[in-house]
Amino acid sequence: MSEYERIAEKGGWHDEAGWFLVIVAGAGAVFAVAAHKPVAWAALLLAPFGVWVWVLGHRFGQRQRELQSVAQEYVRQLMAAQAQGAQIPELSPQLSRLL
Repeated sequence: MSEYERIAEKGGWHDEAGWFLVIVAGAGAVFAVAAHKPVAWAALLLAPFGVWVWVLGHRFGQRQRELQSVAQEYVRQLMAAQAQGAQIPELSPQLSRLL
């Protein structure tokens, strides 16, 4: 649960940053053609970096979803134990949101 609690509130910028870099790379290529500036083709180097950032974010999001399902099951089991009279520890804010 500690890993879920650590990463539950993080992320969200990878998609935007990745697509922004890909768009800038495309805009640089368009500028290179339109303005006849061969040096602007260097902007295409941003495209693989943008895809890499997006893939990292996608993997991070998948990991968050996997951990969230495990955390939801944990919270469900705690609530079932509490309903049967067991003392449960106080939930962290991240786990409390899963209720």
